[in-house]
Formats: sequence, structure tokens, C-alpha cells
Amino acid sequence: MPSIPSILIIGVNPIVKIVVPLLRAFGFQIVHLWSPRRLTSDLISLCKDTLNIDSYSCSLTSLDQLLNNATQPYLIFICTETDQHLPLMKRIISTPTIKPCNHHVICMPPFNVDPKSILSIQQIQQQLCCYCYPIGFLPTFIKLKRYLYDEQTNIGDIQSIELRIRCCSLKSCSDDRINSSLLNRFGSFALFILFYLFGTQYLSTISHAYIQSPNETTCSFHINYNRSIRLPPIFVNIISNSHISSTYNQELIIIASKCALIVNDYRLILRRFNIDDQILIDSFHSDTSEKFSQFSYENPEIPLIFIQSFYYFIGHLKESLINQIPRSTFTELTSFEIVCKVQEAIVAIREAARTGEIVPIVR
Repeated sequence: MPSIPSILIIGVNPIVKIVVPLLRAFGFQIVHLWSPRRLTSDLISLCKDTLNIDSYSCSLTSLDQLLNNATQPYLIFICTETDQHLPLMKRIISTPTIKPCNHHVICMPPFNVDPKSILSIQQIQQQLCCYCYPIGFLPTFIKLKRYLYDEQTNIGDIQSIELRIRCCSLKSCSDDRINSSLLNRFGSFALFILFYLFGTQYLSTISHAYIQSPNETTCSFHINYNRSIRLPPIFVNIISNSHISSTYNQELIIIASKCALIVNDYRLILRRFNIDDQILIDSFHSDTSEKFSQFSYENPEIPLIFIQSFYYFIGHLKESLINQIPRSTFTELTSFEIVCKVQEAIVAIREAARTGEIVPIVR
């Protein structure tokens, strides 16, 4: 059986406190942490005392030595500020003649990358390389997609789709207002889920966009598909408010001619109109809830549902590395096509909110 690669962590953002213990829980070995910042006493304490990582560095020379001298590919998790994602990914997956192997790269959200830059990464990748939205790996959404496909006759024609997200006020972990915004963080979650469920091929425009300025405590928009596929406009509404008690709550409501499908956080519910019946199709639980609930409370930009989804992502990741042939679900959920469309849609939403016009989602 193939062995799983060793882990190289790049970055010291708060998400490393989630990434490291969950990777270890699945049997991965973290061999080094590289920081783009100078190693202060606090960062050294983070590495040694909190993360239990004894090998760490911060110079670009040390990073290049790690990458170029490795005899086996690393699995690299990038946990940095968004403006560092692209140069780091290009540095890692470039192929100088002295490099004996090509490394796997996982880039953690949020992202704020030009879609053309994402395509440039896609064109030169040789190993597993992805911008990761773990939220799609929740069993709820995987089962919902299968249900939408397998039960079309029993569901009927889809008449309306609405996704609502409610969260408490965000603490920015970045000085960049755009990168730490509600749209870039949780709007991207919504877009990724919807594009995974309903596809990207026939995406058309963004309309009715509204972003409350300057703090972006409210964000709403319509996603419009080409009329040829008979899918109604999808309404997305995201509200961040200090008076909201939970750190994060999402509700997806799909109304069809014969039933309604409702996702409330982790639960997938079917309501049939003709018999006034409600069926729980799926609900799940992992042991991450109790372990990381306090962390999520202290870091509302990393909600508990994201941590839960990352747990499932690592499971799929490990299985794909061991089998060496990723399952179709893993391939689809790590598709550059969806990530590109999410970034294009974010650009279109901002333009539609600024102008009040209908803006096409185009590459």
C-alpha cells in the first residue's frame, strides 16, 4: 500500500490550530512549519507548545532547501494571508532542474486571486494542487447532490432556491478589508456550495447585488443561469451581526413542484407537499464539535461547520493519496473550474453592487 506523504505547513494563521491536529488524527506526520513572518517568541511558542512542531524556519532560503532537497514529495498546506497564496504556490510547483520531485499543494481559504492567475497554476500543476473549499465535503451536500440527480422525477421542477447565512460579527485576521470581508469569506462558501450542486457550465449573470458599506455586515445577490436549463435565479443573503448568538448558521431551501429540500447546517430534510410529511434524509456528527467549539467561538471567521467539513476533507484526501486515483467526488470538489467561477462571481457581485446593473460572470 502506498505511504502517505509527510506534511509541510506554510503559514501561521489561526487555521493552523485546526489543520495540524486534524491531520495528525488521520495519521499524517507534520515534519516542518515554515513561517512567512519573522519567528518571534510568540510564534516559536505556537510551534513548540501549541502545535508540537519542533522543526520550523522563516527564511526563503530554508524554504527552497526544503522543497529542492526533498527525496519524496511533501503534502504542503498553505495557511497564510491571501496575498501570499499565489507567489507561494508558484514557488512550490515551479520545476527547476535540481528539484527531484513535485510536491502536492493544498491552499486553505479564503482566497482573493485573479481567475487568470488560478488558471496559470492549473496549467503547470503536476501533482495534487488545489484551492480547497472543505465546506463541500460535508456529507450533507454530497448526499443532496446525488439526491437532486437520482430523484429528479420525484422532486419535480425546481421553482426557487435560496441560501441564507447568519453569523456573528467577524474579527478580521487581516489588515486588508477586502480579503477579510463577508463576501470573500462566507460569500465564497455559498458560491462554492451552489456551483457544486448546480454546476458552472451554464452560469450567466449576477443581479440584485447589495453590499452594505463600509463594514459589509449585509451581502445579498442573485445568481442567474442560462434560461436553457430552466433553473430559477438563486437568491443568496448573508448577514453578520453582533446580536446573532451563533457563530454561523446556514439554511439552503430548494422548492420544487413536488417537494422542498432543506439543508439546515448539518441536516438534510425532505418535505413532500401532497402528504404533509417531513423526512430527515441525512444528519451527521463528528468528534470535532466538542474539541473545537471554543476555538470557533474565539475565531468566528473559522466557524465550527468549516472545521467539521475539513475533517471530512482530510478523510477524502487520505483515501485519494493512498489509492493514487482520486474518487470522482474528490476530483469534482477540488476542481479549478469551480474555484475560478467563485472568484469570477465575487468580482461580478462587487461590480453589480457598485453599479446596480446586471453583470455577466465571464472568464
